[in-house]
Amino acid sequence: MHVPTATRAPDELPEARGPMRLVSSLRHRDWRYLWSGLMAAQTGEWMDNIAINWLVWVQTGSPLALGTVNLVRGLPTMVFSLAGGVVADRMDRRALMIWTQAAGLVTTAAIAALATADALQLWQLYVLLILRGVSVAFNSPARSSVIGDLVPRSEITNAVALHSAVFNASRMVGPALAGVLIALVGAPWVLWLHVAAYLVVLWTLFLMRAPARTEHRPGTSGWGTFLDGVRYVGHQPVVLMLVVTGILPFLFGQPYQTMLPIFATDVFAVGPQGLGLLNTCAAVGSLIGAFAISAFGDFPRKGLLMMLGLIGFGGFIFGFALTPWVVLAAGLLFFASATQQLYATTNSMLVQLIVPSGYRGRVMAFHQLDRGFIPIGSFLIGAIAEFGGAPFATALMGGCLAVAGVVLLFWIPRMRGLE
Repeated sequence: MHVPTATRAPDELPEARGPMRLVSSLRHRDWRYLWSGLMAAQTGEWMDNIAINWLVWVQTGSPLALGTVNLVRGLPTMVFSLAGGVVADRMDRRALMIWTQAAGLVTTAAIAALATADALQLWQLYVLLILRGVSVAFNSPARSSVIGDLVPRSEITNAVALHSAVFNASRMVGPALAGVLIALVGAPWVLWLHVAAYLVVLWTLFLMRAPARTEHRPGTSGWGTFLDGVRYVGHQPVVLMLVVTGILPFLFGQPYQTMLPIFATDVFAVGPQGLGLLNTCAAVGSLIGAFAISAFGDFPRKGLLMMLGLIGFGGFIFGFALTPWVVLAAGLLFFASATQQLYATTNSMLVQLIVPSGYRGRVMAFHQLDRGFIPIGSFLIGAIAEFGGAPFATALMGGCLAVAGVVLLFWIPRMRGLE
């Protein structure tokens, strides 16, 4: 007989009113700690991303090298994410997050130390990014699936929106701060700030009281747990559609960020500060998109909004790639990120609402496999830019995404009808 592991249920609180509706889920202590740690982690991650891309571009001057580094950074997500989902459904999710964050701290410190000593070579960076990527692949399903264990069902919509807001607020703060610090003290010191962010995350995880819920059958092997998750996704058409269509924005849209150092130096000639500005405008758009979803509450026609967001994301990226004016480009990135956030948050929200806790780690691992297509897209856009230039490559990818969104909007009516 299957007996779920007992946990303390999230407190049911009175309905939040007024401005508090935007952040109502933060009234729950353990979610508040996790959310705060995520802000530190993602700010450090974005600073790290800008610093590493800048180091590679300055050292090599090759768009292909930029694409390859980002391919290596994200490849472990595709290889190990499903295993991470199985582990997230079989063990204490909080403990899993602690161990994986500790591993990320060690590898990031190694990258920072080599960069500080001016001894960081591309092959060393590849190895360390792969090792760190493995820890991320096991951390992400646990982090995403634990949200439903820390807040009541009535707050899941708000919590998912705030989860997305974390990533986008950090995109606003991290790149801008990284651009300034790279100009003032150099990229290696930016990497050390990412190490400090890992320490903050570990501190918040140790403060959390609530254990993560695990609901696998005792005696079931890891392979059996994995196959059970595959069967669940295969027998849930809506979940399967959400996972499969989620590939598109990560393959064709998100990789534009890999090209931003080239736009900053060769197209707009604005340097590292301008690179931070472009990233910050994108982050502000994403943040506004996430908070808009949070303010909507349990709104109708989620599927339609999701598909319109997908089309808008591709269309605005296409426009960004073709404009010669940096101010207009920054504005287009703002709207591209806002529409991308409408898509991504609504997509994740639907998955969280549909999938029960016992399957959530594995389903979120399948769902987050989509993010593994970012490095593939980054490599693809880098290869195209090597021969056709960054503007052409970015416009091509954005245009493909917009066209695909229009086709899916009319081809899969069930998707746009999701509530």
